Amino acid sequence: MDLYMRHPAPETSIYVLKGAGNKAFCAGGDVVNLTTDKTYKTAQRFYYEEYQLNYHLMTMKSAQVALWNGYVLGGGVGISLPSRYRVATEKTLFGMPETAIGLIPDVGGTWFLPRLKHAGVGLYMGLTGHKLKGADVMHAGLATHFVPSAKIPELEKALCEIRDASTVGALLDSYNVKDLPPYSLERDLPFFAKTFRKDTTMEAIMEAVTAERAADEIVEEAHRLMSSYSPTSLKLALEAYRRGCDMTDPKDAFALEYMMALRLAKDGDFVEGVRALLVDKDKKPQWSPKTLAEVTPASLETFFKPTFANQVAWDPVKPFPE
Repeated sequence: MDLYMRHPAPETSIYVLKGAGNKAFCAGGDVVNLTTDKTYKTAQRFYYEEYQLNYHLMTMKSAQVALWNGYVLGGGVGISLPSRYRVATEKTLFGMPETAIGLIPDVGGTWFLPRLKHAGVGLYMGLTGHKLKGADVMHAGLATHFVPSAKIPELEKALCEIRDASTVGALLDSYNVKDLPPYSLERDLPFFAKTFRKDTTMEAIMEAVTAERAADEIVEEAHRLMSSYSPTSLKLALEAYRRGCDMTDPKDAFALEYMMALRLAKDGDFVEGVRALLVDKDKKPQWSPKTLAEVTPASLETFFKPTFANQVAWDPVKPFPE
C-alpha cells in the first residue's frame, strides 16, 4: 500500500507482481480477522484502504505485469487485474468466490464483471464463484498473454532486466502462446447471455438453471453453488452488477462496494459465511433470511446506505482517519 500510494513511480517504471512460492499469485485476503472486531473499526479501515489501493492500481500510469502462475482469487484479483499486462499459465485458477461466504464480488468487481468479453459471463462468475482455469482465463479476456509455467522464471528475469517500459509488450509477445486449448465455457455462452442479464431477477436465473441443469454439467454446477449461497448476497450481487453496468467511473464502484461490505459485516450473512466455511468449516451456513423470496427490495436498499452514524465516506485519496 505504502509503496504504491505514498511513493508514486514515474511512468517509465515497471512493476512485476508475482506470488510468493509456486502455488498461488494471491488466494485472497484474511477475512476471518474482519469478523472478530465487534466495533467494526477493523472492517472499516480494511475495506477503505483495500479499495483505495485497488483504485490507485487502476489509475496509475506505470507499466504493471501480473504473473498469474497459480491461484488468483478475490483480493488477488483486485491487486492484479488493473495491471496493463496479465500473464496466465496452465496453472492459473482465477475466480471471485466472495458470494460463497456471504459477501459480494468486491475489489472492483462491480466495475469489471459487467465489462468482461462475453455477455453474461461476468454475472455468472460473480454469482457462482466459478473459477476459470489455464487457457480459459485468456479466452475470457482476463489475461493479455499466455506463457507456459516453465517459462515464467525466464520471463521474470527478462522483465527485471528491461530499462525501457515501452518494450514490455514486445517482450511478452515473444513469450506468448497463441495455440491454446478450446474454451471450456464455449457451448454455454448463449445460455449465459440469455440467462445472466442485468435486467433479470435472481428467481428467474434460478428457474433457468434448474430447467437446464440435467443436460449441462456447467449449469448443474451453477445450480448447486447458488443453491448453497446466501439469498441476500445473491440478490445484492445482482443489484451491484446492474448498477455497475451503468457506471462511468470506477470510483463509484468502490464507493458502492464500501457501503455494501460494511452493511454485510454488521447486518448481513458475512459473519455466518466466514464461520461456516473458514472457521468451524462445517460448511453448513445458516443464512438469514433463508430464501430468495424473503429478500425484499426494501431490505436490499439498506445495503446502499451508511451502516454507522459516524461512518467515514470512502475517498480514493484521503487517508482513513485515526
